[in-house]
Amino acid sequence: MSAAARVLIAELDAPAQAALFDGAADAREAITELTGMLRIGMLVSSEILVTDAMLLDGAYFLTLGPDGVMRELGATPGRYPLTITGVHPTLREGLDARLANDAFHWSLPALRGAVGIPAEVRRGWDEWLRFVETGIIRYEQQTGGDAPLRTGTPPASSPEALRVIADARLDEVRFRSVAWQRIEALPLAEADREAVRRWWGDAYLRMIAENAGADWVTFGAEADGHLARAAHDVELPLSTTLVAWARESTPATIAVAWDASHRQRHRLRERPTWSRMRGLAFAATRVTAVSSRGFVLLTSIAKLVIALCVVALAVPGLGLGSVDNVWTWVAFVGAIATTVPFDSLGALRELLVRDPQARFVLHRGARS
Repeated sequence: MSAAARVLIAELDAPAQAALFDGAADAREAITELTGMLRIGMLVSSEILVTDAMLLDGAYFLTLGPDGVMRELGATPGRYPLTITGVHPTLREGLDARLANDAFHWSLPALRGAVGIPAEVRRGWDEWLRFVETGIIRYEQQTGGDAPLRTGTPPASSPEALRVIADARLDEVRFRSVAWQRIEALPLAEADREAVRRWWGDAYLRMIAENAGADWVTFGAEADGHLARAAHDVELPLSTTLVAWARESTPATIAVAWDASHRQRHRLRERPTWSRMRGLAFAATRVTAVSSRGFVLLTSIAKLVIALCVVALAVPGLGLGSVDNVWTWVAFVGAIATTVPFDSLGALRELLVRDPQARFVLHRGARS
């Protein structure tokens, strides 16, 4: 089963962004982590779907702003890889609805305990609204789809907690604000309620993704332990080389790699496999690999010397071609040394090392 041309990333959910910023040593660490996920999402798809809640209530998006995100992704105004989606006709109406709702639970760290909306937050919102309303970033209204809410088994710590969660009938809720109110009323410890929020939120985002024709993906090694898995969902390991490359590369490198890996991206979408994921990773991570001048000179001279030796051994009377002649094997080894791209083979070997903390899980609807 093929993968979609766009993805919705679980770690971009507003509470997940806030948790990452809270747990990081500084904002730059959190930005690097989320930027790496976005860059890998760009590599495997043509478009990244972002909900209006992720955008307006997300620490990552409000910290960087639309220009900052564009720079981090190596994008341009003419090719901005994000599409915003929301239940309201416009992004501005979605923001106004949240501001008018006193019960709305903000995840944005800058709004915790704040009296009113800080000026820097309003400026951040205005910038995103400008990019959307001028058409640089596309906005699409969510339409009523028929995708189910795949909640799976609740993260209950006891049979009693499981009964309490079941009585809340969260599997029937299709609006986040309603779900949050019901979860807040659960007679559970706050840590248990937070686990329920993540469990329901993951299923909610997957439902949005399915209705929008996108793949819902997660990078966490244990992020979806309680999420219902379908037979056509696919889990692909990520190599440590690719994860490090996505976090550390310059925006210019990302832009070049995205253009250069078009064929591998298309092949991965046709049939998502670990082999094709490695092919995409190789195309992306090697696109700007340039050897130093000294290395090129040394290897070229060494190969030239070996080639001259092989030619010298080919004079009549040496009997090259006989497997019993030691000089045949010397010539054979020399030919290998001068033709095999050992640096590229080394890069391929490195891509076999799987990152122990990251995986790419495609949760997909029943598409043909």
